[in-house]
Formats: sequence, structure tokens, C-alpha cells
Amino acid sequence: MIKPHLTLRLLALMVTTGSVQYVAAQTAPTASAAPAEEVVTLEKLDVSGVPIEKSILPTSRPFSSVYGTDQNITEIPRNVTIISREQLNTIGVRDVRDFSKLTSSSYTKTNFGAPSNPDLRGAPSDVFQNGVRERTTSNGNGMPIDFNAIESINIVKGAATAVQGSSQYVGGFVDLVTKRPTFDSQKTVLSATIGSNDIYRWTADYNTPVNDKLAVRVSYSGEDSQGFYESEYRKTQSVYGAATYKPSDSYELFANASFTYMEYTENWGINRPTQNLIDHHLYLTGVNNNGVSVATVDDPQNATNVLAPFPGNTVAWGPEVKIDRDIRTLKPGDNSLAKNIKLQAIQTFTATPDRKLVNNNLFTYTQRETLSSYYYSEVVDPSITLQSRWEYQMAFTDTHVNAGVDARYISVKAYSDYGFEPAGVWDLTKPRSGINIYKSTAFIDSINSGPFGRVPVPGYKNRYYGANTFSSDSNESHSFAAAPFVQADHALTDKLTVLGGARADFLHVNATEPFSGANDQVDVVLPNVNGSLVYKITDKASAYGTYNYSENTAGAEGNGGGYLLTNTNGSPFAVDIDKDSYSTPAELWEAGMKFSLIDKKLFLGTALFDQRFTRKSQGSPATEYNYKGFEVELNYQPSKNFFATFGYSVIDGQVAASGFESISTNIGTVAPEIKAAYANNIRVQGLPKNLFNALASYTFDNGFGASLGAVVHSEINNNWAGTVVIPWQYELNTSVFYTYKNWNARLAIFNLTDAWNWAPNNGIYGNESILLQPGIRGELTLGYKF
Repeated sequence: MIKPHLTLRLLALMVTTGSVQYVAAQTAPTASAAPAEEVVTLEKLDVSGVPIEKSILPTSRPFSSVYGTDQNITEIPRNVTIISREQLNTIGVRDVRDFSKLTSSSYTKTNFGAPSNPDLRGAPSDVFQNGVRERTTSNGNGMPIDFNAIESINIVKGAATAVQGSSQYVGGFVDLVTKRPTFDSQKTVLSATIGSNDIYRWTADYNTPVNDKLAVRVSYSGEDSQGFYESEYRKTQSVYGAATYKPSDSYELFANASFTYMEYTENWGINRPTQNLIDHHLYLTGVNNNGVSVATVDDPQNATNVLAPFPGNTVAWGPEVKIDRDIRTLKPGDNSLAKNIKLQAIQTFTATPDRKLVNNNLFTYTQRETLSSYYYSEVVDPSITLQSRWEYQMAFTDTHVNAGVDARYISVKAYSDYGFEPAGVWDLTKPRSGINIYKSTAFIDSINSGPFGRVPVPGYKNRYYGANTFSSDSNESHSFAAAPFVQADHALTDKLTVLGGARADFLHVNATEPFSGANDQVDVVLPNVNGSLVYKITDKASAYGTYNYSENTAGAEGNGGGYLLTNTNGSPFAVDIDKDSYSTPAELWEAGMKFSLIDKKLFLGTALFDQRFTRKSQGSPATEYNYKGFEVELNYQPSKNFFATFGYSVIDGQVAASGFESISTNIGTVAPEIKAAYANNIRVQGLPKNLFNALASYTFDNGFGASLGAVVHSEINNNWAGTVVIPWQYELNTSVFYTYKNWNARLAIFNLTDAWNWAPNNGIYGNESILLQPGIRGELTLGYKF
């Protein structure tokens, strides 16, 4: 057994070894650092004359998120998207669901209104920061991303490569590239945003070179907003600091730290998602009687008699009525709290132009909790990760090699309770203040009632977690992984290049089920291999084919991103670890073409893919998924005045079995479309087959400008059975803006046509929930820099 304190010491040794390397770099004779002005001149403009911070062309900047080394996007045999700060500002990015406005195959389910991870090619995907994995989450749900620190985003479709290694997320990954200090000048950027529905946000960003070797940057953002929905609010405070230290040509240290506090409301959406609700905005009313009594003035929801989904609730169904679009399944006062700390240090030792040693270290600490009185409870206190990766990058005449070692430690203590979650029993036309499971006699009786009930969360008053695996994915787990890896490419001819990589993660996990105290350990080896061919058709066009195979921990995912005891011997109680669930396969076949045309002012990329993997959804066993699809993306920027992007994807997603589906009432007696799938090899829930996005922006020489964006998708199955269906939908977003000297202003209008657009929750709740997305709203942002 590898004890947690020993693991931390090993990782600390890997991190601090850099100090020895640094001393060696300083004692060796090296040339003086180049003047800051020379560096800025090289970074400031690309070949088209567009300032790099304004460029949206993926060919304008090197890309290292796939194989670790800087490459041009045309040389990378994967479908990747680079999202610039200019694009993020244009769309007014707020969470990962906005990625669908800028890239193909990125439709993300609502995930209770606060997704932490995007969906790529139909599956929850990983989140990295500057090349290494960020904090842990589960089923794509966790603390939302804070964009205060982000400069640009790299999106990679398909499972991680040999450089990144295994994960429970195999749909793809996004790499958040954080802000870096610059050596050109001292500058400050301030902004303030006000919007409809009492939106208030503010930011400050300060950069200064201390001398020709050290530059620092600090960013702050805050928010104190309400929002479109009833009882919605969001309060955040975020501070990010970064420093670049470059004492010589042979050594560079980039260090950053951030702290984020969030208080917000999740969004379960509207319960009782019938087809009439989607098509005609008619909500099915009715309060439970459960054979006992009916609602009273003091208990308008009859919460006293609410039962768990099993045995289920009997509702006295009433008429269908029109429903206000800002109403949702939420008791006023319910909320989520989250805190996150990140510390990162990236060291680069350059021996020669062809030899480089890179050490990337990231520590994360996350504490968060959610309480929804309809009822769901979750506490993660805390989740800790520490990762250190060493890469030795070598360039020869026709060959490039990136070889190294990687180590990661994860510790999670997390509690959840979804075993008494009768989401469909509450009538949203009645006072939402009556949505309160804590009044339920059956719920109160289930507390401390044994292995089929719930027990208090240590240190949290009136918070509980399920005592069995049918009602909880609670875990107290520790893991340590160490992995050697190598990734290389070799030019066989001037036109044909072969790439290959391999990695083996030696993973040790110690997992405990908190209620029973059952504990087990497992040691697995997780391989990751890839091979590709890239053919340079002309100087402007290339074609590629790629194969990637990996084994991952997608079958053992627990709350907070921890690990579960996965063997129950067919009972509701965890016994020990099923080793096979810790090494589930993921396989990717992909072929594509890339074009850089019109003097590098237009980039076009296409990809065909066949992706198979096994993953575990909440409350369900691990299941095999298969996605086949086609993607096309286009970026055009002929000048600094205009840019346009377009993306399209068509995906056929199939799953071997639907898994568990929650139906907590007798709604099927009046809405027969509400039913479980009970079928094999069915279409994946929550995924549109067709997804389109387009964005265009034009700026006049006098500083005025405008942008227009659109997202269109085809039908989406809200439940696994495909009997509750969201139709084709579109959303238009626009903005007008003006820049004058050091001032700028932008007025953005979202959902310009005030369309009633629906979005699906996770598949387990497809018969219990659907989200009605916000209507038309506006935001005005004023900025000043000096």
C-alpha cells in the first residue's frame, strides 16, 4: 500500500527536483536574455497583420495540447479547435455550454444548470489547465469553470493521448490556457457589466514588467447577480496571479495561483416533462395524495406525505395549464457553495534549440456542497489533486521525441444522496416554498434507519448521504498514479510523417464506502497507445489518419471524482473492488483533412470518426457507447476588421443499454410517453444528431462594430425511450460595440428572437426534468484600459 503522506512526499520530490536543475542552468555559461522588446515584436503580429490577441485563426499560434510539443494545427492528426480571447469576448462566454457556439460536436447537457465539464462527441470530457488535468468532478457535474484566469481554450475531440494518460472522461478534453504576463509595458484593464435580470459583474486586470527578467500579472473578477429564473442568484469572487521569470535563455519559470469562491443556484429545470409541455407550454398539475390525505394551506405541496421514488407517489392529476418560463423545481433558499484553489508552476530548461526539459506541476483544492429540497444533497470536502509531469523534448533532422514521466495523487472525501429524490411529485403551480423533503414523514423515518436509509454527513448539520450504492456514490478514496510515456513523429518523406506514442499508468487506489466502512485496494496498469499518418498534399493541405487505444477508470467513477467500491455481488451494498471496472477500454479511429487557404486567412478542417468506450453514468453500471460522426470547421479572417467561423457535426450515438431511469410518480397514467426504455442498442439520450454554429464580427475603422451568432440543432431525445423529444431549435445572439482610444463598450443581446428553447438533463432524469432556457436578455459592458 502506498500511504498518502508518502505519495505526497514523492510528488513533492519530483516538483522540487527542478530547483537543482535550475541551479545547474544558472551556473552554466549562457547568453543574456533577449531584450523584452524583441520578444514582443515576434508575438505581437501574425503574418496577416492581425494582432495576435485579435486573431481567431488556429494557424496563428502554436498548439501543444495534444502531444505536448508546439506544433502547427495542420500537423496534428486530431480534430482540434483553438478558441481565442477575441471569440470568448464576442460570445460572452459564461459556462461550458457556450462552447457549442464556436466548435462542432460540443452540445452539453444542462447537468442541473451548472455543468463543470463540456460534452464532446456526446460524452462528458476532461478539463485541463495549461496541459495538465484540473480538479476532479463526476459525470460532468461539479464546480463551474471560472473564466477569470483564461486567455484562450484548446478543444480536442476524442480521448486523451499518451502524453496526458488515463481518465474517467473519454469524450475529449479542453485545455484552459491561462493568462500570462507580458514584458512590453505596464497596463491595466477594467470592465463593468450590467444586464437585465439584475446582472452585475466587474473585472480588473493588471500587468507589469518588474525588470527585463520578471513580469507579473493579476486579474480579479466579481459578480453579484440574480438572473432570469425565479430565486436565481450568483455571487463570485475570483483572484488570479501569474509571474514569468526568465533570468536567461536557458531557463523560464511560469507560475500562477488562483482562488475562486462561488455561491450560486443550480437549475434542475421544470419537472413533469411531457410532450405537451415541450410543444404547447402546458404543464401537468396535481398534488400527491398517496392514499392518505391532500394538501393543506400550511402544506400546499402535501410534503408531509411525499414518498421516495420507490415505492413511488400517487398524484391526483389536475388540468394542464400554461406555465411561466422562469419557474423551476427549486425551493427559495436552496443553493450551492464552492471554493477552489489552484497553484501551478511550469519550468522550462532549454539546453539547445533542439533539447528542452519541461516540468509542469499543478495542485488543486476544491470544497463544494449542494442542497436541493426537492431532494438532492451533495458534499465534497475536500477534493485534492497534485500532479507533476516531466517531459524531455528532442528534435532531430527528421524526428521529434517527447518522453517523460508523470505522477498524480488524488484524495477525495465526498457524500451524496439521490435515493430519496421524488422530483416529479412537486407541483410547480403551487408555492415553491412548499418544496421541502424535510417535512416528509417517510424521509424523516429513513434517517439513521439502517443500510436502506441515510445517515448524517460528518460535520454538516441536517445533511445526509445514502447508506447503500442504490442511493449514493459516496466515497473516501485515495489514488496514486505514475506513468512513463513517449510520443514521437518521424518524417518518412517530405510529404509523409508517421506519429506514435505509448504510455502505461501504474494506478493504485484505496477506496472506502463511508457508511459500512468497507475498504479495498486495487493496482491496475492502464495502457494508452496511438499511431497516426499525416500526408502533406500541398503546402496548403494535409490529410491524416489516427488510431488511439486506452484503458481508463470510467467504470469506477464516484462522487467528486473519487473512486468507488464497484462490486456489490448483485446487492445494494458495496463489498469490494471489481478490478475490471478500473480498466475500461476506449478506442478511436479518426481520419480528416486540413486546409490553410487564401494566404493563410482561411482555415478549414474536416474529420470522420468512430469512437467506442465504456463509461458509468450516475446510478447505473458501466455501459458501452459507440459514436460515429463527421465534423467540419471553418475559420476566416481576411483582416483585423472581420472574422467568421462556422461549424457542423453529425453524430450517430448508440448505447448498449439505457441504465437506470427515475420515475417517481404515476405520471404514466396520464402521460404515456413518460416511460423507461427497456431496450438495448438505443440512441444516446441528450445528443442532437445535427449541430450547426456560426459567428461573424465586423469592426469599422471608426471603432464601431457588430457581431451575429447562431446555434441550430436537430431533435434531441429527452429520455432514453425517445418518447419525449425536443424538436429542432435555434438561438440567435448579437452585439454592437464601439472602441474609442482607451474606452470600449459592448451591448450584447442573447436569444434575440426570444425563442422557447428546451435542453435535456442527464439521462437518469429524462422522465423527470427538462430545462427551459432563458428568454431574450441584454448585457452592457464598459471597459477602460490605461
